[in-house]
This record gives sequence, C-alpha cells and structure tokens, in this order.
Amino acid sequence: MIHKFAQMVADFLCDNDTIKKEEKEIYIYGYEIIISNIVNFLIILSLGLLLHQVIDGFLFYIVFVITRQYCGGYHANTYLKCNILFGTLCLVTLCFSNMLYDTSFISLFILFLIYIGCILEYAPIDNEHKKISAEDKKKYRKISIWISILWSAVDIVLFCTAKKYAITLTITLVIIAMLMVIEINRRKELLE
Repeated sequence: MIHKFAQMVADFLCDNDTIKKEEKEIYIYGYEIIISNIVNFLIILSLGLLLHQVIDGFLFYIVFVITRQYCGGYHANTYLKCNILFGTLCLVTLCFSNMLYDTSFISLFILFLIYIGCILEYAPIDNEHKKISAEDKKKYRKISIWISILWSAVDIVLFCTAKKYAITLTITLVIIAMLMVIEINRRKELLE
C-alpha cells in the first residue's frame, strides 16, 4: 500500500513534468520512506494517546529512530511488517515502562549493559537493501558508541528526575539490542 501510494505520487509528478522519468524510482523510494515514517509517527501518537503515555511514546520514537539509524539490526521485508513490528515494540515498551516502575537503578544498569554489549559487539549491522561501506562502518560504529554514551548520561539524569522515562529509555535500548541479536542470528541461520 505504501509503495502504491508513493508510486501514485511519483507518477503524478512525472505526468506534470515536475520530476524526470529517469529519477522516478528514486522518488518512489524516498516517498516510501517518508510515508512509512509518517505512519510510524501516527502509530506512536495513537498508542501514546490511548495509553496516556504520549511523552513515553515520543521518547521511544526518538531513541529508536536515532539509535537504529547508526547501529542497525533486524529489518522487516515489507513496510506493513515494519509498521506492525514498530507498533508492537512501542506497545511493549510502553506497557513494560509502567510495570517496571519499581525497578532499581542496578536492574536498569544491568539492562543498559546488555545494550552496550550489543553495540560494542555488533554495531553497525547493515541492511540487505542498504549496504554500508567499510569507511561508513567505522564512522557508524563511532557514532553508535557516542550515542550510547549520550543515552547513558540521559538515562542517569532521568533516573534521578523522572524515573519512568529512564525506564522507557532503557527498555527501548534493550529492544534495539534484541533486534541486533535477532539479525545476527538470522544471518547465521542463512549461512547454515
């Protein structure tokens, strides 16, 4: 559906001589990404409103999108699966952030170490459809580590000031780590 809508937009622009026919596929891909991001944002907003956790939803969205951009991990093979997975992961995060409110700093720290371990071991993981050059891999790895340092500082501040958001941040990072491990294991299975 997202592909068809993106194609309709690109066809309209081609028919009106706004874009060149040779560039049509590039525009379709770009519009697919834009539309998918809008759908994901609307999913987050809807879940946040439904569960009365809009700030947690936006925190999940920001942390997830920024971190995954540089560390990679499992990617669904269709936009529909991607949107369903994204919504499910957000829902899990929002539910667990409520359930784990009494979590101690040590418990969150251990969860955060799981995330850090995955970053140090695997980041970045390229996408089958968007390979990363060796030079970019080094750059993305450094960025992944710096982002992790930033999240650790934010997590500590949030734990002291707004514990619920610290829990949301930590759960989001653990989910990102799980997606990295899933992708690594999926690739190992493909090689066997």
